Amino acid sequence: MKPRVLVTGATGHLGSYLMRELTGRQFDVTAWGHTATTTVGRISSVPVDLTDPERLTVAFRNARPHVVIHAGAMASVVECCGNPARAVAVNACGTSSLAGLCHAAGARLVYVSTDLVFDGARGCYSEVDRVAPTSVYGQTKVTGELAVLAESRNVVVRVSWMFGPSLNGRKNFFVEQVEALRGGPPKTLYRDEWRTPLALSTAARALIGIAMSDVSGVLHEGGPERMSRWEGGERLAAYRGTETTGLMCGHRPDGPGEPRPRDVALDSRRWRGLFPHEQWPTFEQALVEMGVR
Repeated sequence: MKPRVLVTGATGHLGSYLMRELTGRQFDVTAWGHTATTTVGRISSVPVDLTDPERLTVAFRNARPHVVIHAGAMASVVECCGNPARAVAVNACGTSSLAGLCHAAGARLVYVSTDLVFDGARGCYSEVDRVAPTSVYGQTKVTGELAVLAESRNVVVRVSWMFGPSLNGRKNFFVEQVEALRGGPPKTLYRDEWRTPLALSTAARALIGIAMSDVSGVLHEGGPERMSRWEGGERLAAYRGTETTGLMCGHRPDGPGEPRPRDVALDSRRWRGLFPHEQWPTFEQALVEMGVR
């Protein structure tokens, strides 16, 4: 029997990469998206609102998953700050409801969390470091983590800043950078915000590998290099053979909304030790793989 895999957030940026990786593999895949029914790869997504427990329960029972990759979230830091009630409903309460359904059905839950559960005071965070989110988004993701980790078979995967072309037709931060380098609207990148950037393609492959394993607990999945947002823009421009014209160097204190953590680089050694054969490309290697022009 094929493993039945449910992907939430299947129409999002990460979800689209997950669906592409799952297509053609020996899985029976159900895709959930928040918007109206769309086709993701060759699979029609089911519109499911994570904040509606009754409809969530019906959709879950229809899917009958063995494993759930929970990539659905209200993931914009700015939007979460502007609408904290909605952020709690989606990221915290919705995840808790899904975790309860997985527990009752004996399904494994893989929860996509974030490096923004940390305050950024020192960087190089491992799985055992204390969480201290500085944003509404980070706070709601921590609440979701606690609900997921209440069941011993589940796993929380904290990912870093993800980059890559969009597969769903909607712009992401990376696409906006490329457009800025091509003469589009300028984009501000912070010189004093450090992450461990992770290619969307790498994240998707790794999450599927984790989902099909028996690993549990917390895993950090960042890229192999620590860099600032600004350095990432410089390296993208150099890769494309252009100047950084269109990219503006900024500083975190000047940005809108909540204070951004200074350094939330992730220590990914546990993941690398458990999955040493997973691809882990550098920034430029990932750009080549994803066909960035």
